[in-house]
Amino acid sequence: MEILDTTFLGNEIWLYLMVLGVVAVAVIIGCFLKYLFRKASERQRKRENAVAAEALLAVAKGVIFVTFALGQNLAFDLTPFPDGIEKIQEVASDLILVLAICRMAWFFIAVPEAWLMRLSAKDDVSLNGMVGVMVRNSLRTVVLLLGLLQCIQIISNQDFTTILAGLGVGAAALALASQQSIANFFGSIVLFINRPFDLGDRIVYSGNDGPVEEVGIMCTKQRTLEGHLVTIPNGKLSGDVIRNISKRPNIRQIHDITITYDTPPDKIKRAVQIIEELLDNHEGMHEDFPPRAYFNSLNADSLNILVIYWYHPAEYWDFLAFNQKFLQQLFERYAEEGIDFAFPTQTVYLAGDEKRPLDFGFREGHNPFAPKEEQSGE
Repeated sequence: MEILDTTFLGNEIWLYLMVLGVVAVAVIIGCFLKYLFRKASERQRKRENAVAAEALLAVAKGVIFVTFALGQNLAFDLTPFPDGIEKIQEVASDLILVLAICRMAWFFIAVPEAWLMRLSAKDDVSLNGMVGVMVRNSLRTVVLLLGLLQCIQIISNQDFTTILAGLGVGAAALALASQQSIANFFGSIVLFINRPFDLGDRIVYSGNDGPVEEVGIMCTKQRTLEGHLVTIPNGKLSGDVIRNISKRPNIRQIHDITITYDTPPDKIKRAVQIIEELLDNHEGMHEDFPPRAYFNSLNADSLNILVIYWYHPAEYWDFLAFNQKFLQQLFERYAEEGIDFAFPTQTVYLAGDEKRPLDFGFREGHNPFAPKEEQSGE
């Protein structure tokens, strides 16, 4: 046994070859495991099990680097190095292992994202897909930060509490500088929990009207009806009033139909009846929302008939087509019945206009403001 130790272990060349052999075996094992996990992932994907497929694929992507890191860590532990190099070797070996684990964790982030995407397809709610993107970006940030702290710990040979204490002042300054970003981040969480809108929904916010194109961690992007892209911080959006046009169950239309003052009472009644006939069991009517028509007010220059009806479902272009048809038929029926629409009119008399002389009731020798006794005595 002593002869073997002196002949084998005393030869550094054979020792280094053994180290390379251990690393090579580790890489070969990693390649074999990659092949097995990739095949298993393909089988799960054919079974439409996306979550399991992504988990197996994540292992397949990162397993070679992990087995290599474990192999080199084991091989270097068996290799004697000079005192000055041994410390560098230990730090380098541990850093490689940390990077391998972080890389594997990075690939595993696709698993919760795939689960949320499956929920999105199952519930037919596309906002869940944006939740998946948000979770993916957040987990990537966490993996990067933890990996960075672990690398700092290995290089400095200090524990986490000492490192965090050293970063305390910088972290406080960073927190003060990123208050708005933190507010936007928590605002995005509020949006995903309350879900006031979904992707593609048409919303009205701060005077901007248009569909939602993207919901990110920090901001929401809206495409206005004019074609402009509006970026809204989630911190403001989550704490303000949002009108979701797409979520309305119906479209309500209000018309003020005005007719002239010289319309006889029977014609006024007939004008209301015509509207009721046109809207009786109309297209898009819901039994809980029947149309309404009332002669409701006397305007300064017209008689007003209030018309209200609701259109179901809230398909805007179909509603416009129906509303156009209703107004056209109303004009035709009123023309047949001899009912005239009123419109504001005003006559302007100009001083000195010979075609339109001003007449205030004055005549020569007559004072309209005198007492009646004097006027009657004339």
